[in-house]
Amino acid sequence: MKSFTDKEFEILTVLWELQEGSVQEVHEKLNTTSRYTTTLKKIQIMYDKGLLDRRKEGKKHIYIPKVDQKKAQVSGIKKMISGLFGGSTVSFAQSFLGNTKPTKEELEAIKEMIKKMEKDA
Repeated sequence: MKSFTDKEFEILTVLWELQEGSVQEVHEKLNTTSRYTTTLKKIQIMYDKGLLDRRKEGKKHIYIPKVDQKKAQVSGIKKMISGLFGGSTVSFAQSFLGNTKPTKEELEAIKEMIKKMEKDA
């Protein structure tokens, strides 16, 4: 999986939501104090890196994410666990569950995931 910066992840998140969009559409959705030209440059860099595809529509380009959202999320979580928790999934889970209030439904879903993982191991 290609790596990307936090800002690139923000842009990808907008494009995943829109499915495709112009620089103007992305810039408006970002709710940023950055200038339009900054968003334009970042999107051009992402295109050059192979993170985005594009097509011409009139005078503007429409950008489409080439990165799968689920794969990018998993990659980001692995990177975070590696960096912040020394690669320990247990430390990550303890920190996350110790600092949040999961609902009963969420806890049941987590239990089911653990059961499935144990069965598949």
